[in-house]
Amino acid sequence: MRHMNSLDKVIGVYLASVCAEPFTYGVRRFEPKPLVISPLLVRGYTCPTQCGACCGSFSLDYLPSEQTPVPATPSSVVINGRTIECMTDTQTDVLGYHCRNLTAEARCGIHAIRPLSCDFELIRFLVFDDHVLLTQKLFGRAWNMLRIDGERGTLCEMLPADLATIAEVVRKLHRLEAWGVHLGIKTRIPDVIYWLEHTDCLTQQTIPIPGTAKIGFFQ
Repeated sequence: MRHMNSLDKVIGVYLASVCAEPFTYGVRRFEPKPLVISPLLVRGYTCPTQCGACCGSFSLDYLPSEQTPVPATPSSVVINGRTIECMTDTQTDVLGYHCRNLTAEARCGIHAIRPLSCDFELIRFLVFDDHVLLTQKLFGRAWNMLRIDGERGTLCEMLPADLATIAEVVRKLHRLEAWGVHLGIKTRIPDVIYWLEHTDCLTQQTIPIPGTAKIGFFQ
């Protein structure tokens, strides 16, 4: 979606799904739900050239401590009644569908300093009435997403999990936890990371960890 505020997804979906305590974002209140981890979470994926289907002109958001691309400028959100500063390139001046940083070969021109919302593709937080499922999978409407060549349909594919893909998921979770700390949102991410690091994710054999009864592989 063009010109979407990605902070709504980072806060209202990602952090809301893993929060350990209730919090408000603007006027909306979020409550913790039981968290279930799919073994698919630790898979990898390909990102072929000549695609860029997921690289829309949505906002690119950063912590003030992170390196940011030009033209990111100060922005703010309200969490639990507190105004907290972030850094954002809104991309509202971009006339086309795709991100200003997408190259002609559909490569990310700021990959080394990409924002959290881009870094977290293709991790999904599927919110149900009685739990949240944390997994990794292709886009639900992948067939209709616009590539840089004007054709429809993403070219990415999922890969089997290995030690490198597990480490990559853990890295991303650490980054999301840094957002939680900055915004004052207490999360269950440290428990999830500990659980992943003490579980044989390749064989899906779990090791019980005290205090994490609401975290486990989805069967």
